[in-house]
Amino acid sequence: MSAYMVVLLDVQNTDWVENYVANVPAIFRRYGGEYLAVSKRVETVEGDAKAPDQIAIFTFPSVDAIKQFLESADYAPYAKARIAASSANVFAIEA
Repeated sequence: MSAYMVVLLDVQNTDWVENYVANVPAIFRRYGGEYLAVSKRVETVEGDAKAPDQIAIFTFPSVDAIKQFLESADYAPYAKARIAASSANVFAIEA
């Protein structure tokens, strides 16, 4: 069953972004991941939630593939850099 990973991201420091964007896509593609949408133009249109700085949506073959990507040794240094300079909520949902 296919799955989606939705990332709500607030960035405090952008020093990690260039290296992350240059290297992480090849890693998540190894797990069947593909970008669907990434945008810094986020607007709350209903409810009281504060809009994050950006939202990214990816598709993967399964929730397990998402977890394998997030837990992989190859992704670990990029995750560490992202976590140190931003706050994120990452959701996995089955299609």
